[in-house]
Amino acid sequence: MTEITTDTKTAASRRLCQWLFNPFKFVAGCKALLSGLVIILASAFVGSLGNTHFDGVLDVHTGREAPLWFFFAEGLINWICMAVPLLFFGLIVSRSSFRAIDVFGTQALARGPYLIAAVAMLPDANRRFGEYLTAKLTQAAPTVAINYTDVLIFAFAIILIILMAVWMVALMYRAYTVSCNIRGAKAIATFIVSLIGAEVLSKAVILQLFK
Repeated sequence: MTEITTDTKTAASRRLCQWLFNPFKFVAGCKALLSGLVIILASAFVGSLGNTHFDGVLDVHTGREAPLWFFFAEGLINWICMAVPLLFFGLIVSRSSFRAIDVFGTQALARGPYLIAAVAMLPDANRRFGEYLTAKLTQAAPTVAINYTDVLIFAFAIILIILMAVWMVALMYRAYTVSCNIRGAKAIATFIVSLIGAEVLSKAVILQLFK
């Protein structure tokens, strides 16, 4: 009886880990695309409530106010800038056929952790501390007062965002290997090149859109 209970718990833990770090075994194609787009748009909407900008594939910043469409555009730009180079390298490196919708769908779904990041940036303490820190760095007189609670909330948000960024990158890589059926050094090398290129490209496009 004990062995059965232990095996059941082990199987449940293994399945939970798969859902957290490799959900693409269960969700792909149109379902992944639709779910991912909902997550991207939801992250953008939550971000707009606290002026949190995803102004790059990996970037999270509290910035100036902007119309809602701009937050949506940031999320979609980040997704497309990451998915396109991965699709390109997949077509070159992969020895098997795959569907473009799987690449775009799983990459959209992989951005799920940043919905948590958007929620973490909602407290107004993050904005106050950001303004205070900017004033200190520019040697200007701070226009806002902060307390220890603001510092703790901001520190917690930063730690959580770093963890979410690591989780998201892990999901992006797993989505790439699963959707394009690529493994080993080629997968790692092409993913790193794609990630760096996507970060630079997304920053440039969003900056031009902001201007």
